[in-house]
Amino acid sequence: MASTANDKIRFPLIEIADSAKAYNFSTDIPESAHVDMSLIHNVFIRGLNSIYYYAPRIKQGDEVSFAGYALVFTESLHLHHHGEEEILFPFLQEKNDMKHNIEQHDTFKKPLETFGAYMQEVFEGKAEYSGDKVRQQIEAFGDILVEHLHDEISTISPERMAAYDKDGISKLAEKQVEHIRTFPLFRAHPFVMTHHDTKGFPAWPPIPPPVKWLTVNVIWWRHKSYWKFSPFTRYGESQEYTDV
Repeated sequence: MASTANDKIRFPLIEIADSAKAYNFSTDIPESAHVDMSLIHNVFIRGLNSIYYYAPRIKQGDEVSFAGYALVFTESLHLHHHGEEEILFPFLQEKNDMKHNIEQHDTFKKPLETFGAYMQEVFEGKAEYSGDKVRQQIEAFGDILVEHLHDEISTISPERMAAYDKDGISKLAEKQVEHIRTFPLFRAHPFVMTHHDTKGFPAWPPIPPPVKWLTVNVIWWRHKSYWKFSPFTRYGESQEYTDV
């Protein structure tokens, strides 16, 4: 498959206003919820862009690591959407119809699973790696997924969140934190860290400094061969796979 000049930005990021940097993501929950979601959605979009861009550029011997990297993407995205369907959407449903959001999840679920299954076979040595096949499979769900990631932001705008009582929002936040704690530590944490623009939004994600230190200095190493495909280093610097 021929590459184009727009490979690196095949899927557009969500634009976030500079004024959003003033939020305290631990306390300004009703007002900052849409920014918090925008930032985690951009993590996934960056991951998808990296997979799409590097797919035909993988060096011999890196196929398994690349498949492992792609599997962290699919796993993290699945856990994120599972949390939305089990925790966030039921809460929002009290005042807003979330049926459309769930329907959007269903539109890309099957082709995303197909992609994950192929990456699993490559990871286990049961299938030969093909960059063209990776791109073809991403084309089957990428645009729908990214459109959904953009569209969903408006469902938790400050105006909509103002309709919910703060006690309910606080309990929602506690449930979401508990859900995030179930994510695989050695995969999800480094994935988020190396796909987030820490220089642009250093206060996000709102986790304790010791956890950030642990992620950078200890957790990152477990699957270090995966993170060479990430857009950022563990220190927040931009990187290219060819430079690693």
